[in-house]
Amino acid sequence: MAGPLFSVVIPTCNRADALGRALAAWDRQLPPELPFELVVVDDGSTDRTAALLEGWHSERCRLRALRQDNAGPAAARNRALAAVEGELVLFTGDDIVPRPDLLAEHLAGHREHDDPGVAILGRTGWPDGADLTATMRHIDGVGAQQFSYHYFRDGAEYDFRHLYTSNVSLRRRLLELEPDGFCTDFPAAAFEDAEFAYRLSMHGLSIRYRAAARADHHHRYDAASFFARQRRCGEMAAVLYRVQPALKKWLDIRRLEWRRLERLTAAPGDPAAAVARELELWERRALNIALVFDCAPSDGVVDALLHRLFEYGYLAGLADALFAPGPARAVRAAEYLRLLPPAVRELERRATSAGVPVPRCDAEAISRLAAS
Repeated sequence: MAGPLFSVVIPTCNRADALGRALAAWDRQLPPELPFELVVVDDGSTDRTAALLEGWHSERCRLRALRQDNAGPAAARNRALAAVEGELVLFTGDDIVPRPDLLAEHLAGHREHDDPGVAILGRTGWPDGADLTATMRHIDGVGAQQFSYHYFRDGAEYDFRHLYTSNVSLRRRLLELEPDGFCTDFPAAAFEDAEFAYRLSMHGLSIRYRAAARADHHHRYDAASFFARQRRCGEMAAVLYRVQPALKKWLDIRRLEWRRLERLTAAPGDPAAAVARELELWERRALNIALVFDCAPSDGVVDALLHRLFEYGYLAGLADALFAPGPARAVRAAEYLRLLPPAVRELERRATSAGVPVPRCDAEAISRLAAS
């Protein structure tokens, strides 16, 4: 019997319900004669994931379930890469549900771009009919703070920063040129894919976007949960800088370093000092406003606030990872003052035009910071 054409790599940890939904969708891939295997790595789950994998059977494809102690998604993908047999390797997630023709579209992309260095990047979006928060609409739209699909052109080429392991396929021969695989210095899922792609770009990697290769992302976000995600991204950006210093210009590190020098010479009465003393309160105030709009039918009104709030979350995580606690807090306060008061004033302007109410107490307090 011929081996699989595709190996689908799925790391998972404690998300048995999501994984079960994804596996059911993989069982429905068309056409039925397209051969593939699923290589699922259980990254130390303590829920019912092991039982799910043990009991799952399919006439459509082979499932190879591997298990390891919890070590993060990079290590889990490396475990899978040591076992894959397909000519093409597709990376995805346990909360990603493929459309029935996903593999067929990836295959068509590789045949269209017959180059051993080409990766085919598919579209990962929210499920049709999903109840979306303002945060979800923003980050998949003009904010582009998780994926940049909103600004992509079908068939266009993009650089290493866009190797999204939610829905991307590469030739196994290309992956083997970097035998160490994903860098396991990254404990969380952020920037470990871009770092691997950066190394692969030295071997001729290019990324082609294929909008028809669709998969649905079953992951609900509100402003608070995505803000926490952005904090982790900032922390992982510091890891990326440590392992690939040449990428510093992409990460806002130079500006934060200058900001740290400014804080060291700031006058005692500097407004940022007052914000730093109650930084968690000011962060909650901004989040409170965003969470109110998460449930409101007010498309466009809150985008300016969300963009700056999530930018601040990334910078806060980055500052905490780069600097000692005192300087990091001072830098975060200064970035809060730069980003959030103007964003709240823009929110108030848009809300007034749209006739939408704004939480006055929090909004007025943040707006007043700009005049202090």
